[in-house]
Amino acid sequence: MTERARAAIWGHLVGDAIGVPYEFRGPDPDRVVEVRQFGTHHQPAGTWSDDGALMLALLDSLTSVGFDPDDQGQRMLSWFDEGTYTPDGDGAFDVGATTRAAIDRLRRGTPAPEAGGTAERDQGNGSLMRILPLALVGADPDKVIVEHAHLASRVTHGHPVCQAACALYVLLARELLADATAEPDAVLDRSLARLRATYAGEAALASALEELVAHRALLRRPGGGWVLDSFWSAWECFARATSYRRTIERAVRLGHDTDTTAAIAGGLAGLRWGIDEAAGGIPADWLTALRGKDLVEELVTRLA
Repeated sequence: MTERARAAIWGHLVGDAIGVPYEFRGPDPDRVVEVRQFGTHHQPAGTWSDDGALMLALLDSLTSVGFDPDDQGQRMLSWFDEGTYTPDGDGAFDVGATTRAAIDRLRRGTPAPEAGGTAERDQGNGSLMRILPLALVGADPDKVIVEHAHLASRVTHGHPVCQAACALYVLLARELLADATAEPDAVLDRSLARLRATYAGEAALASALEELVAHRALLRRPGGGWVLDSFWSAWECFARATSYRRTIERAVRLGHDTDTTAAIAGGLAGLRWGIDEAAGGIPADWLTALRGKDLVEELVTRLA
């Protein structure tokens, strides 16, 4: 389980870095997916984006002080203002509008669980993209895990649909952490059953979850930044793939928000196939190209 947890962190970051140069392009089923430099954001090859940086910020917070949304918020400010959690400290880029607005509220003193926007336009994927560490740290019961997912989401994204998506993703990752060989459809069914049981008596969240479930067959924009599109795009890329490489190739070929789709799917693929390329895990050249590995190694060692 420890090795799978480590692979999840590396898988998220590598997926993010592979997707960065391709972001905002249209879909292309024949796109060659490889390590590239420059591209959309003019970054060196192997550079993760805000997705990876904020995931690492949450991991650092959880392994340093336990679950504390205010500490999570302060680490976000450190990332945004000082470049913490970025490769070589080179600063933030590609920051979403909802996340940026939440950071402004944090800076003005808004309590972290109240900083995230709750309007219809605030249903982006900016909390889903960083929520993975909650599945890897500790062994809390479902009720606690789900509540933590809600609170962590609300630091930047307070809409109930965003909270439900984060909760379901964490439960999916927990299922894969326990049994990496389980069939994806079975993993999804068990995770949904666990979350529905947790939401018993919580009408607003139960409704948000059913909205999420219903959207699986109604993707508005595969690979897009809306949390419902993003969740199911990443899930299908993972669930229908046969290796980590195939997962990321599918995600990047969808176009649009390629780094986030690949990061979300990459965390799950890391849990399933691990780091060993020969066993379907992360391609060695992709992992070698990743920048900032010393920072990551320190955090995954602490996780272990």
